[in-house]
Amino acid sequence: MNIRRIIIIGFAIMGVAVLQAQEPMRLEYFMDIDPGYGQGHIISNVHVGNNQLSFDVSEASPGAHMLSIRVQDSDGHWTTTMNRPLFIDRLQNIVYVEYFIDIDPGTGHGVSLSLPDTNYKAHLEFDFGVNTSGLSIGEHVLFIRALDALGQWTELMSRRFTIYEKGEPSVDNLRRIEYFFDTDPGYGKGFPLLNPRTGENTYIMSFESTVPGYHLLSIRAQDEAGCWSQTLSRPIYVVNPVAVKAMEYFFDTDPGEGKATAINVANASSPFAFEIPVTGLPVGTHKLYIRVMGSDGLWCSPQYADFEVTIQTGIDDISDEREANTTVYNISGQRTQAIQKGIYIINGKKIMIK
Repeated sequence: MNIRRIIIIGFAIMGVAVLQAQEPMRLEYFMDIDPGYGQGHIISNVHVGNNQLSFDVSEASPGAHMLSIRVQDSDGHWTTTMNRPLFIDRLQNIVYVEYFIDIDPGTGHGVSLSLPDTNYKAHLEFDFGVNTSGLSIGEHVLFIRALDALGQWTELMSRRFTIYEKGEPSVDNLRRIEYFFDTDPGYGKGFPLLNPRTGENTYIMSFESTVPGYHLLSIRAQDEAGCWSQTLSRPIYVVNPVAVKAMEYFFDTDPGEGKATAINVANASSPFAFEIPVTGLPVGTHKLYIRVMGSDGLWCSPQYADFEVTIQTGIDDISDEREANTTVYNISGQRTQAIQKGIYIINGKKIMIK
């Protein structure tokens, strides 16, 4: 018999504008397909702040799913729907766990791990060491699987790692950053990002090859030594593109949708550049916000970037105000051009050069 699975998730409800902060609220959740507002599984007496909630997923099939959550306040207003990916299994008590590196020796022939002493073994979390002696320098993959009391093996779980020749890898300079959607095409075969560099950076990614709906966006980097980072993944939702109808910007404080400074997009290509004047802004750190309205008349959330306004100082220009036909005489009244230390008569004035 399969174990009935209850997933417990810590869930924080923030006090957005439509919610009554002090009143208990109703939360609903569903898996994968939206049944419509008010038609999901209901959890009552949810409050603004941190909540410990239990979600019954016993009817869901084993595998990857998307858990969706939204909240309704006492006035009937709904929040936006929040999503979280999860994976559901149907294991009985786990009796055996093994791992191997790179090449599968066959089920039951990997390196066995000692299980922690616990009465409930349908879900285990424990630390273990992996023997990497004898592995070559470069990229490798660690695989792990488990066996339950009914003889069922889990799917393989994997994690890439790198063996370096000596010390820590240098990440001062990057050779490549690449990304892909859903299916890994292999190292070096993803979509490259221009001007790869370390630190916090903003990049433009193309979604032209993705269909609308849920996807998994993955990204990784390669340093100058040829070593790859771990692949980082994040679930995203792709919507149908719409034409840009309007664009506007503002600094620091939002004046409201449609009330900021408009940007002319009548003849704009994609992408396009435009100038934003900062005259009148006080010295210091500011935020520049930009938002776009689509042909459907809906404004997107504003995107922002920090920038600094400073005082310009220093010498802007040097001019020679001497007359072009200046004549110089030495103290004996002889005209000269070789000026050294001494007393000279310049434009009728006696001047000492030290």
